[in-house]
Amino acid sequence: MKLCSLLCLWAVTGLAAEANWETVRMGRLEYVTLDSFVKFYGFQKAAEVPVGRPFDLTSPAGVLTLTVDSREMKWRGARYWLNHSIRQQDDVTLVSRLDLGKTFEPLLRPNVETPKRPVQGVVVDPGHGGGDEGTRAARGLSEKTANLDVAKRLVRLLDDAGVPWVLTRAKDRYVDHADRSARASDHPAYIFVSIHFNEDYDRGTTGWETYCVSPQYGPSTSSGGSFVGDEDEVWPGNDFDHHNFLLAQAIHRSAVLAKSNAPSDRGLKKARFKVLRLAHSPGVLVEGGFLSNPQEASLLKTESYRQQVADWIFKGIMAYRKSQETIAGPSRLSVEPAEKVPASTPELRPVMNLETVPAFRPKENGTNRPVPSPQLTNALAPTNSVDGEVRRAVPVQPGKKAE
Repeated sequence: MKLCSLLCLWAVTGLAAEANWETVRMGRLEYVTLDSFVKFYGFQKAAEVPVGRPFDLTSPAGVLTLTVDSREMKWRGARYWLNHSIRQQDDVTLVSRLDLGKTFEPLLRPNVETPKRPVQGVVVDPGHGGGDEGTRAARGLSEKTANLDVAKRLVRLLDDAGVPWVLTRAKDRYVDHADRSARASDHPAYIFVSIHFNEDYDRGTTGWETYCVSPQYGPSTSSGGSFVGDEDEVWPGNDFDHHNFLLAQAIHRSAVLAKSNAPSDRGLKKARFKVLRLAHSPGVLVEGGFLSNPQEASLLKTESYRQQVADWIFKGIMAYRKSQETIAGPSRLSVEPAEKVPASTPELRPVMNLETVPAFRPKENGTNRPVPSPQLTNALAPTNSVDGEVRRAVPVQPGKKAE
């Protein structure tokens, strides 16, 4: 059946009521035509839409680069991953309806249909800890130690800016993932920022990745666009899909578009990590470089670079915070620091007596598995295996189902 017989006029849920969209269903997915997309968002359509090669859509706000049969895109110089590839059928280019609502709406019309959500504070989550080492670098640095060091540097910056904060752990101990997310639930007007570093079997892999939770019906980026069976589920984190994307974008752009020493851009991605899907607040997970890469591991061993990582995350947080409190220009996020709140302000958390980051110790024979506990103050109990959420970066390939 030809595409022309499938086209219809349809008002997309969540967008302006008066907007009509040309739509088509392909398999289990619905798409909108590129013609209706560029008309609604005010883009100038490319003269040619080739298959397999990037094409640009231009507007006064910036340049959007898309590729048919690809989930990668670029917006104003930064890299993003779509939930589903741009498609083409009968010479008509199509954009998935899911990406229309969950990617392009927050990207191109932030808070137009979704109310702003002022930020009252930040839950800072240093990933791993205790018997859960996370990634281990060949250069003598464990991920759990780097995560905690960057987190403490970040809360110093938040203190200086007058932003209240909570740490999910302040020392080298294990904290269950559900307990980490619960700290966000305990502070409903806060945002949740989980700090991690990455690894890959290819020691040459480098770069920065920023994650927000996958929306309902959206596959995780690492799945290659394939459905793995959990996409129909709705998690607490999905209540904040619009703000999840805005927060992730602000932090990601702060790092990869930095004026100096910017890390390579591996993209804003989506996944169903436990700490993100269970958080009752806007949340983001940052992968600030690859400890498996000798060059990035060497950089992360220096205090100056760990401070730079903390500063990038801080500036992204402040950009998002400002976007939720002021009238911002279309799809623009400033990274100017917020004015310092006087120390007499009751809501301002006092400066924490930050502990010295524990030195790296070689892993002992045998393994310890931290026992999850509902109380964050419980000590780590030795057992037989590690029950941590350890992610490995893998090349994004069609049909790849492991996350």
